[in-house]
Amino acid sequence: MSRLQVLAALMLAMIAAITGWMLFRDFDKIKPDRFSGPSRPSYELVDFELDAFDEQGRIAFRAQAPRLLHDDRVKGMALTTPVFRLFGENGQSWQARSATAWIDTKAKRIDLDTDVTVTRDIGDVAQAWSLTTERLVAHTETRLIETDRVVEVKQPGSILRGRGLLADLNEKTFELKADVNGSFAPKR
Repeated sequence: MSRLQVLAALMLAMIAAITGWMLFRDFDKIKPDRFSGPSRPSYELVDFELDAFDEQGRIAFRAQAPRLLHDDRVKGMALTTPVFRLFGENGQSWQARSATAWIDTKAKRIDLDTDVTVTRDIGDVAQAWSLTTERLVAHTETRLIETDRVVEVKQPGSILRGRGLLADLNEKTFELKADVNGSFAPKR
């Protein structure tokens, strides 16, 4: 063998070794999904009722809707025209409706969107109230609801309007954050 042939053989062996090392090095890396469009649901439910419980085993919320799409990739569920029953620690409940909703199972929250209405489940009409807004977030662990949108709260004899809301379902209190105005009917 001539010097030129040995040099060529060494170069080819070196190129083969480097190529092999590069291939094995890439096996440890996580490859991105080849699918680049919107995620597809893992499953779909039609005309369902769902009960969700907190860490202590108490019911956190109940949901009913004509359609649910569960997406395992983003750990959540999209609902169409849902009706939720949100529960406080003492068993009191509120009904929440919206055009659409997203249940984020990682963050333990429900995002209600478009034409949101919340009413308190109570038999006494004199203490009944309703809340309307365009977007509302319900935190299922802390049982707080909040929004940064315009809110209207109606009770018999009064209407309150404001921007932004923080409500505690356990304490049965709410706070309007800004631009608050109200109208009250005189007592008879």
